[in-house]
Amino acid sequence: MEQFLNKVLSDAKRQSTVESQLVDSKAEILDAMYETLESGSQAISTVKDMMFNVRSEVKQLQPLASTVDLIRHELNGLVEEVEKLEGKMKFTYVCRSCGKPLLPEFKICPYCGEDSQLLRAPAPLISVDEHK
Repeated sequence: MEQFLNKVLSDAKRQSTVESQLVDSKAEILDAMYETLESGSQAISTVKDMMFNVRSEVKQLQPLASTVDLIRHELNGLVEEVEKLEGKMKFTYVCRSCGKPLLPEFKICPYCGEDSQLLRAPAPLISVDEHK
């Protein structure tokens, strides 16, 4: 009986050693899987934080974009007004006969044909207040 018990105990020790080695080899795999999941979780957390920051910045930029569009529209209007004023300043004389604007280098009015220098009068000046 003693031999039988010794054999069972030695078999149990051998089996527990094999099982222990098997568990140890599997534990390494499980540890590697855990580390991978942990680092993936940290990466996901970092990406979530970055997305939150990007969303916040986009929300802040949207009003700025509409303001820039409004300023661009107003600048285009100002450019048109300046071009109109430049066009009016280009014609410094008007024909007294027909009232059309004349360039200083014109000897005769291209609209009515009057050729006397006496028909030229300085164009009326428009103040900025009147223009608005």
